[in-house]
Amino acid sequence: MFKTILCAIDGSAATERLLLYAMHFGRADQVSLHIVHAYQLPLHYAAQDEYETLVAAYQKVAENVVQDARHFLAETGVQAYGEAIEGNPAEVILAEAERIEADLILIGNRNPADVGKALLGSVSQQVLNAARIPVLVVP
Repeated sequence: MFKTILCAIDGSAATERLLLYAMHFGRADQVSLHIVHAYQLPLHYAAQDEYETLVAAYQKVAENVVQDARHFLAETGVQAYGEAIEGNPAEVILAEAERIEADLILIGNRNPADVGKALLGSVSQQVLNAARIPVLVVP
């Protein structure tokens, strides 16, 4: 059914639940699973002397989030590609989904107890509103 799946992660507790879904989808024959962690740099610190150090730290953490996800999936027998990309998270997710010609976007929801409030204005809501392919929001 789905051949190319983009799994958008943020390293939160929702990521763990999301990866369980990714694992099940990834076990299907001929599914290409792509992990994407989109992050934004704190531009309000750009004028600080140590900004480059801060940028390097953000990049390292983002790469670790992706590596941890890929490692978890590999331990369950699922191969996934992964990338950390700086930029507006919703825009990055949508652009990557288009670039890889994804059939499905998996994305988490940080507050499953109050879905309405949690989604309003959130990255997952922005992706839901703009995506041209199915989006599965995992609580």
